[in-house]
Amino acid sequence: MTALKKRAQALENQFARQAEIQFKARVRGSKMVGRWAAYTMGLDDVEAYARTVAVKQVVEPHRLLEQLRQDFSSAGVAVSDADLDSRIHQFIEQATDEIFAGQ
Repeated sequence: MTALKKRAQALENQFARQAEIQFKARVRGSKMVGRWAAYTMGLDDVEAYARTVAVKQVVEPHRLLEQLRQDFSSAGVAVSDADLDSRIHQFIEQATDEIFAGQ
């Protein structure tokens, strides 16, 4: 294998690893958002709701914020879009840090 091919393979491996970490962080962060939302709404089955939010993030990521808005509205809990967006980013960042820390 030539040096150029080795370098290309290394870059491909790095890209794949970064994509994997990003995916795991989004799923873990979405579960965190789901737990926070479930506690805030006073739901009984927090883990089930967290899994639902994580699946929504994977299947339809563009609809996650909309779904959370609807769920909060149905529960009669007032949460601003800015707060939701801030929480989503905060939890995904925290999940990324945890993954890099090996947790």
